[in-house]
Amino acid sequence: MKITGFEVFPVVCPPPFRGGRSWLFVRLDTDGGPHGYGEMMLLGAGFRLPVLAAMMADVIEQAVIEHDPYDTEMLFDKVYGRAGYSHYPELTKLGILSAIEMACWDIIGKDCGQPVYKLLGGEMRDRVRTYTYIYDDPAARKDNGAPLSRDVWLNPEYAAARARHYRDLGFTAIKVDPFSLTLSPDQSLGQNVPLQFSLSAADTAERVIGAIRDEVGTACDIIIGTHGQMTAAGALRIARRLEKFDPLWYEEPCPPENMKALAEVARRTTIPIATGERLTTKFDFARLIEHGAAAIFNFDVGQVGGIGEAKKIASMAEAHYVQVAPHVYGGPLIAAAALHLSLCSPNFLIMEAVERFDGVHEQFVESPFEWHDGYLMPPRRPGLGFELREDVARSHAPQGPQPGTIRSY
Repeated sequence: MKITGFEVFPVVCPPPFRGGRSWLFVRLDTDGGPHGYGEMMLLGAGFRLPVLAAMMADVIEQAVIEHDPYDTEMLFDKVYGRAGYSHYPELTKLGILSAIEMACWDIIGKDCGQPVYKLLGGEMRDRVRTYTYIYDDPAARKDNGAPLSRDVWLNPEYAAARARHYRDLGFTAIKVDPFSLTLSPDQSLGQNVPLQFSLSAADTAERVIGAIRDEVGTACDIIIGTHGQMTAAGALRIARRLEKFDPLWYEEPCPPENMKALAEVARRTTIPIATGERLTTKFDFARLIEHGAAAIFNFDVGQVGGIGEAKKIASMAEAHYVQVAPHVYGGPLIAAAALHLSLCSPNFLIMEAVERFDGVHEQFVESPFEWHDGYLMPPRRPGLGFELREDVARSHAPQGPQPGTIRSY
């Protein structure tokens, strides 16, 4: 079997932007066999959507056309190594490779008549526990809601009310960043990342997490996101305030470039440290293990190098008693790939969900995700089990001037 054609689907998402404002899908076609779908995680890519779509097409034309989709190891080597020169886990290249490799596994599963997780060792569990960020109520906002709002993160009463909403839906774990992704002057006091948050920011974080714990009790685990903003010393100051609320983990408190700093935090707090959403390949995660920098790896299958690379990382982590909690930010195909990885990984802890993958996620696939009381059910269809609605994807393509056209400013 050979890959003979493809189509790339850049998508500008409709509101309320659960899972981001842009998604990027790909379909690979074969010579008489099935087609396969994949998706790239876009958070780490430093380029606009039409540029990324062109990059993906270029990689496919150079390295994937005429390739046998069963040869996923060789595909990784061809794209990662690029003729032996660029052996480095760079985010954009590995994100593109992840989508392509994901589509190959979709083809393999369909050709074999089996779900992908059956080809990776089979089911370790009959359902997958999920958590979600607590989001604003879109109905309460005139702008249909931001992807993640300062209000729901920084207002203790509102955060607690939204946490109760997700608990009542059936979630047994919820996540909140009690700071904000875009720092305000009162939080940073003129510092650049990595920083020490101001005392007022620390007070707010303590009140937010405390209010959520008071509201949900032991019905929900609380996950604390930070988006890699702190020095090790600053992260430890915050951790001391939050340990009493027994969080499930403290996510990426330091930027990912300094694993030694992250390891210092891990050694000096009782909260488990999670990291990985801004890393790629087994090589990055091997360094995490060497430093003893995290108890939980939250890699993204749509960025780390694909399903096969994610499985390798999970197996490597298993030997060191490190658990995996796949990060999910994007559309339904990244979620599908993470679901298959979660089903077959012995050291799985929990998987990120974008609420229940209903709403906009349902609009882009032929069959919805099956979610009950905090858990995703295994897909039984061959491959990834989710077919992209190509007409819907094309109807949300970016409009306006494309890269390379002449413009004046």
